[in-house]
Amino acid sequence: MRNLIYLFVQFGGLITFVVLEILCMYLVINFNKKQNSIFVNSSNTISGLLYERADQLAEFWDMSSVSDSLAEENARLRAELRNARFVETILQDSARNEKTSQRYTFISADIINNSVNKHSNNITINRGANHGVKIRAGVFDDRGIVGIIRNVGSRFSSVMSILHKESRITAAIRRNNYFGSLTWNGSNPRMVTLSDIPKHAQLIKGDTIQTSGYSTIFPAGIMVGVIDTFWLEPGSNFYTIDVLLSNDLSKSKYVYIVNDLMREEINTIEEEVSDE
Repeated sequence: MRNLIYLFVQFGGLITFVVLEILCMYLVINFNKKQNSIFVNSSNTISGLLYERADQLAEFWDMSSVSDSLAEENARLRAELRNARFVETILQDSARNEKTSQRYTFISADIINNSVNKHSNNITINRGANHGVKIRAGVFDDRGIVGIIRNVGSRFSSVMSILHKESRITAAIRRNNYFGSLTWNGSNPRMVTLSDIPKHAQLIKGDTIQTSGYSTIFPAGIMVGVIDTFWLEPGSNFYTIDVLLSNDLSKSKYVYIVNDLMREEINTIEEEVSDE
């Protein structure tokens, strides 16, 4: 009690001033229409700004869950595309009679570790065996191919980037379907090499390069890049082609993992042929 009295004695003038100011403001606002209108408008403006900032803050914290939801929805929609389907129809006299079944599904994932400045670059993603990820599955994003699953844990997986000295991916020229092997020479992270394209193939700078679909790794038609330069080595029957990647892997964040539902059957058939 003594401390309260001491506080009032020391700051009594200030407390009295604040109380009288509040009382005056109350009387002015409530008994003058103009001042009341100004106060209401100002209050609405301030409260609106506060609500807007609070909503932006909540939206920021919720952004990661929204991104995950959108990625999962995109993966589901990609599974509805034609290149994710297997045509069952033997005689295709009419598109209306065409029967298809699901061949590919896709798993969304986030990149949590990445490199582009080494000779053998690897990527870590936050999906593993618990989510259905398998070794040798293709990985791509909205801009193009990213790599191939190399190791799988229960919750995380390692991806061999296309910027890896051991990376080998079959790719084709969209315009004429000639296909070859896609490799990286370890220097420019935006450029890869396409080889084994025969010299009688007609090439044009800017031709689109895409996945061929000649494996269980990637469906056909996923973007790789465009032809930048090409030449014939002396005495060679095949072109060497520099391909400018459509995908800048230093910016990749969200990816999709390919799940080939017919992979086991295809591998079994091919193994039986190789054993003959």
